[in-house]
Amino acid sequence: MSKKHRRETKRMDKPDDTLVKRQASYAGEVMHEYHGFPGTYAGPCMNEYPDAGGGVPRTDSTYYVNYLGKKCVLNWEEESSKVDESTFQKLNRYRINLEYFFKTDIITAITTILPLKKCKVDFNSSPTLPFKPIIRSYPECDGSERLSTIKTKIDNEEILTKVEAMDLVMIPKMFTSNQDIILEKVCELLPQAKIDDADFKLELVFEMKCVIHKYSKTLEDIERLEGVIGLQEAVTAKQFQDQKLIDQGFQQGAFKIAINAKKILGIEYALQICDFTKEELENEKLNR
Repeated sequence: MSKKHRRETKRMDKPDDTLVKRQASYAGEVMHEYHGFPGTYAGPCMNEYPDAGGGVPRTDSTYYVNYLGKKCVLNWEEESSKVDESTFQKLNRYRINLEYFFKTDIITAITTILPLKKCKVDFNSSPTLPFKPIIRSYPECDGSERLSTIKTKIDNEEILTKVEAMDLVMIPKMFTSNQDIILEKVCELLPQAKIDDADFKLELVFEMKCVIHKYSKTLEDIERLEGVIGLQEAVTAKQFQDQKLIDQGFQQGAFKIAINAKKILGIEYALQICDFTKEELENEKLNR
C-alpha cells in the first residue's frame, strides 16, 4: 500500500461511542430485545436533560418501555472502562434527573465489556429510594457458542431475525482477547447472512464498520475488512435510497402543483405542463 493511500485511511475516533449512538438511533427496539431488558420497547426519548446544578448530562440511550402495565423510561449506558462506585453515582444522578423530567419509574441498565467479577454490582443508595441497575456483561454471553450457532445458521442459509443477526456485530465484545481474529470471522459471515429485513442488513454493515475500527490492528486491516463487508457498496446503496426519497418528495410537490393548475386552469393545461397522466389528475392520486 502506498504512503499516500495509507494517509487516506484513518481510524474512526471513538468507534464504541459511534456504535452505541447508531444502535440507539436506528436499532433501539432490536437492542432492547437483544439485551433482554425488561418490558417492551415503546419509542425513543431525547438524551439531554439539564440538571439542578446547571449542567446538561447526556445519557447514552434513553427510551420508553411498557413494563408491568405502565409506561416507564429505560436508561441504557454502555460502560467500556469500569463499573464501580463512581459509575453508580453517575447513573443514580441520571436516574434522579430523569424521574424529575418524566414523572415515572426509571429503569437503569448497564452493558460492559468487563467480566462481572471486575464490576461492582451493589450500590448503597437510600433505603427509601433503592437503586439497583441491571448489568449485562458481554464476556458472560458465551461468544464462542454464539459464533458457532450463527455460523451454522448462515451456512444452512437460514433467515435470521434482526435480533439474531445483531450477534455478528456484538460477538467481538464477548471476547477478552484475540478480538481481531473473531472480527475476521464475523466480517466474513456478514455478507453471507440472510436477514428478514434487507434494509437492516445495510445498517449492520455501518455498525460493523465501528467494530472494525475498534478491533483491527492496522490501517491495512481496516481497509481490507471494510471491503470484505461491502462497506462501499452499502454507502452507494444508502445514497441511492436517500436520493429516491428526495425524488419522491419532488414528485409529490410537482403533483400538488399540477392538481392546483388543473383546478384553476383546467386539466388540459395541467397535462401540458406536467408528466402525470390524465387519470392521475382526474383521480388526484399517483399511480406510481
